This record gives sequence, C-alpha cells and structure tokens, in this order.
Amino acid sequence: MPLLKRTPERDRYSADSATVQDNCPQNRSKKVPQRVRQSALKDRKILEKIAAFRVPAHMLHEETSVAHQTPSDLSIDSSVTPSNDNIPVWALTGDVVKAVAATAALQIAAKPAYAFTFNLTQKARDKALTHPRGFLESLKRSFDKQLARAGVRLHYWFCIDRDWDGRLHIHGAFGAVTENEVLKEIMRRAWGVSPDKGRQFQIKIIPLRDDGWATYATRNLRRVSGTIGPAFTMTRPLQQDAQWTYCEIRRIMRGKRNGNGSHSE
Repeated sequence: MPLLKRTPERDRYSADSATVQDNCPQNRSKKVPQRVRQSALKDRKILEKIAAFRVPAHMLHEETSVAHQTPSDLSIDSSVTPSNDNIPVWALTGDVVKAVAATAALQIAAKPAYAFTFNLTQKARDKALTHPRGFLESLKRSFDKQLARAGVRLHYWFCIDRDWDGRLHIHGAFGAVTENEVLKEIMRRAWGVSPDKGRQFQIKIIPLRDDGWATYATRNLRRVSGTIGPAFTMTRPLQQDAQWTYCEIRRIMRGKRNGNGSHSE
C-alpha cells in the first residue's frame, strides 16, 4: 500500500500550528461554517471513479509527487484513461469521501495506523443523546478532554454507526502515537466502561489495512445522521492531511501540472 511524497503544498495543509489545537476542546469556535448539501450517491460515484482510475503510462515515466505507493484504492496501470475533469473539489465532497481520504492519509503517514470499534454503554448513549450540543459533539468533547489530560495528541476520525437493532456505537481510525492499551483506557474514561462480562469485547483495535474500512464504517451514515444529527468527525490536522491526499489524487486523475513541471490542479 502506497505512499504519497510530502511536498511544500502538503506542508501548507499540515501546518504545525494547527497541531497545537488538536484535541483541545476548550478552543472550539462557536462559528460553524455552513455545510454543503451532501449526496451519498455523489460520494459513491467519486469513490467509484477513484477505484477505477489507472495512472497513464506517460505519467509513470515523469517525475511526480508519488514517491512509493498510492492509497490502496488508486490502482496503477499502463492503460490510458479518459478525462477526469469532473472530479469535484474537496469542499463539494461529503463525509464518506472525507472519511476515505482521511483513512488514506493515515495509511501514508510515517507511523502505524489502526482501525477501531467501541461499543458504548447504555449510560453513555443516553447521556450523549440528551447532550445540548448533540450526540457526536458530546462524545468528541469527552474524548478530547481525556486525550488532553493524558498529554496525547492524536490524529483520528470517528463516526457513529448502528446495529440492526438500532444500538449506536463508534467506528474510527487513528495514527499511533502511544500504546494501544493506553488509548483503550482513554476511550473507556471518555465513553464508559462495560460491565465485567462484556468488557473484553467493548473495544477492538486492529491495523488499518485498506480504505475499505472507511466505506464500511460510514455505510449507515445517512440513516444515523437522520436520527442524531452530525455523525462523522475528524481532528483538524487529520482533515488537513486528508484534504491534501484527496487533492493530490484528484490532481493526478486530472493530469494537471504545476509551475515546476510536476502535476497539479
């Protein structure tokens, strides 16, 4: 699974100053930008185009910012592809595409990446459902608070999913910065501890192997959002890396160049 080379353009998206604000719930702005109307169908079509894309042979022989491998859904072949000028800009993508881009960004980072599932206790679900800032914001604030207390700055995304019986739980991914056992304890402090009988099954953390985890985790996002409101979130530094990753893939697919001879939007 591939790696996109860090460039000055990526540094612009991933400024160190943004990292300082990571996992700091007390520094949130009350001004929330208007969200673009999202379409699950549009997101699916974007991901289908990315999955079907093959890098043309002439690009493989030129110097580009692709240093090693590319995200797992971006295949490389010598076939010539049609124009992809209709791939939307980042701002016009929905949460599913953003989750996939964030997953790819974690995969191409220098540190190991992991997927996780956390089964909320009934008490935690009830508390989040009645929180004045909403279900998702309640869980994010609690998690960020416990991360800050532990001195851990974590790049992560997570979303809310539901079982067949409607029980809400968490799926997500993160870039490793400490032992997983430490993160498990932080999650329990933030989101509750299951009774002894079910504690061993409450948290599952496994290596993040491919982008398919993001599409699986967000498969019910529209339905869940209709019940609890926003259901997907990521940290600001990861969002910046996800945006860079998506824009880089979009740039390659559109076959554009920048001023120094490499490809650009």
